[in-house]
Amino acid sequence: MELSNQQQKYVSAVIAHAPALGINLNKDTFSRAELRQVSMAFKGKKWIPNWITHDVSRRADRGLFTITEIREQVDALAVSPGHGTEGDDLMDTIEVSDDMGEHTVSDDMVEVQTHIA
Repeated sequence: MELSNQQQKYVSAVIAHAPALGINLNKDTFSRAELRQVSMAFKGKKWIPNWITHDVSRRADRGLFTITEIREQVDALAVSPGHGTEGDDLMDTIEVSDDMGEHTVSDDMVEVQTHIA
């Protein structure tokens, strides 16, 4: 399902606020309590958007809603080092040299690994 701009803003808010709120993003269903926490952090109001609560196809159980777009976007953001796409401008490693006197090449090169949490 293609999300509208407003729907995408809420999904992005869930992804942004969930870690600080202790909400696990590695799932497809979210409780009413979890979504209320996000709504309070995002807009200062406890109301969950109607596109979630009033869509029968999103109801997994009483007070539990399916929002598959969250996990899809989290998974898309979690590209491990060395596995990005060509031209993504993400640097997986960087080499730093130390030109402080006479050293061997192995002494001068330090490899720093970067990774996405």
